[in-house]
Amino acid sequence: MMPDIFERLLGPRPSLTLDIEQGFVTGIWVAGRCPNVTIRDFDLGATAPGASLDYFGAPFVPINWHLPPWRLGLALAPPHLFPF
Repeated sequence: MMPDIFERLLGPRPSLTLDIEQGFVTGIWVAGRCPNVTIRDFDLGATAPGASLDYFGAPFVPINWHLPPWRLGLALAPPHLFPF
């Protein structure tokens, strides 16, 4: 398969791996490394004072996360498995 224009310009895309345990994200890896994670929270952005705007003008609050991924509380589980 021939690479697309972006791959020819930027090189191959890095791989994202999510470690999942009991429906919760416990690890995040990009190209085999643990990345710094930035979350763009659009739920808070609409009412947050001084919210940043994305490319399309939608407000969001950037959250830079440097703690272990499991502390984010990202879940891929049904709500009845949430501990809260």
